[in-house]
Amino acid sequence: MKSRHYLLFVPLLLGWMSDLPGAQESPSLEARVKTMLIDPNSQTPVVVLETVAGKKPLPIWIDVPEARAIALELEHVSLPRPLTHDLIRNILQSLGATLQRVTITELRNNTYFANLSLATKEKVIQVDSRPSDAIAVALRMKAPIFVSTQVLAKSKPLPGPGRAEQTQKKLGLQAQDLTAELAKLFDTQQQKGVLVTDVAAGSLATKAGLQRGDIITKANDQAISSTTELESAIQAAKAPQLKLEVIKKGKPTTVVIDLPS
Repeated sequence: MKSRHYLLFVPLLLGWMSDLPGAQESPSLEARVKTMLIDPNSQTPVVVLETVAGKKPLPIWIDVPEARAIALELEHVSLPRPLTHDLIRNILQSLGATLQRVTITELRNNTYFANLSLATKEKVIQVDSRPSDAIAVALRMKAPIFVSTQVLAKSKPLPGPGRAEQTQKKLGLQAQDLTAELAKLFDTQQQKGVLVTDVAAGSLATKAGLQRGDIITKANDQAISSTTELESAIQAAKAPQLKLEVIKKGKPTTVVIDLPS
C-alpha cells in the first residue's frame, strides 16, 4: 500500500518541480549586450541584449548599481579598486573556476531569472543569479551570454518611441537624451548634449570615429541638447560633411562625418 501511495506521489512531485524557475530547460540562443538605455517613462536603466542570429532584441529592466557596473565594463573604464562584480571575477579566477556561460532562463511575473554555469576541476555547477549580475560578471570574464527561447517569446518591446530612428537610419547610430541618470551610468560630468548609446558596424558614424559613450554637444555649430534637435540638424545638413562637437572620454573633440550626396 505504501509503495502504491509513493508511486502516486512521484508524478505530483515532478509536476511541482517543473514549475520552478530553471527546472525545465528550453533551447537557447547566444546573445550580446547591444546597448544601455534609460526608460523615458520610468527613468529605469535598461540593458538591451540582441541575439547573434536574427538580431532579436531583449530589453531587461535593471537597478542602477548593476546598470553602472555593466556600463563601466562596456566602456572599458578601469577603477582603482574592484567593485562587487570585479571581486566575483577575482574570486572565481583565484579558485580556478571557469565561467562557461550565463543563461537568461525564465521570465515570470515581470521577473527575469538567470544562472551561471561554472566549471571546476571536479564538476560543472549551476548558480542562480539575477540577469543583471550574470551579465556584469559575464562581461568581465569574457563568457558567452545565452537567452532561452521561452524568454524571447515573452519579451517586452523596447521602451519608448523610436526617437533616434532618423539618426540611426542616416548615420548608423543610436542616441538618447543625456539625463542625470544616464550621466551617472556612463560616469560623466557632462550634463548637456546627446549620448551615443550604440554605433552600427561599418556605418558612417563608425568610419568617422564616433563611439558608444560619446556625447554630442553640437552639430554644424548648432548646440544640441536633445535627440530631436540632433535629428533636425542632421536632416538639415547638406553634403558633403556633418561636423559634430563631441565629448569623448571626458575630452572635447571634433568628428566629421562624410554624408552621402
